[in-house]
Amino acid sequence: MNKEKGNCLDVLLAANAGLIPELAPEAAARKRMLANIMQRVEAPVMQVVRHAEGQWRDILPGVSIKVLREDSSECSQTTLWRMQPGAGVPKHRHSQNEECLVLDGSIVHAGIEYFAGDYLLSPAGMDHDDFYTPQGALFLIRGEIIGKDMLI
Repeated sequence: MNKEKGNCLDVLLAANAGLIPELAPEAAARKRMLANIMQRVEAPVMQVVRHAEGQWRDILPGVSIKVLREDSSECSQTTLWRMQPGAGVPKHRHSQNEECLVLDGSIVHAGIEYFAGDYLLSPAGMDHDDFYTPQGALFLIRGEIIGKDMLI
């Protein structure tokens, strides 16, 4: 360990023990310590939503969503959708791109059935035809914040 790191460690240990060091650290060492602390404070933090966390909200008969992330500055959100067998979503419009990843089951849109692992992108401005699930489905959606005004 170099001398400078040793001095910083001594100061931190003394502070942690409640002792006041005889000499304050040099200005350069203080500046580096503060920069190191601030870097950690400003570092991004991972957001985690566990399986059992969050609330499922019914938005249509047989259709529930759970919000995983919402960004009001972008007017976007990431949601899990759970649809019961036979449930559907009526025609609606997108003001932003919407990404969909089918995780389980299947959905039928415009006569085509999509299964687990299938990815769909509905571009902004698109009128999204109604879709339904014959056997039930779970899928992830990243798009605009869901509002009642989306339904046509």
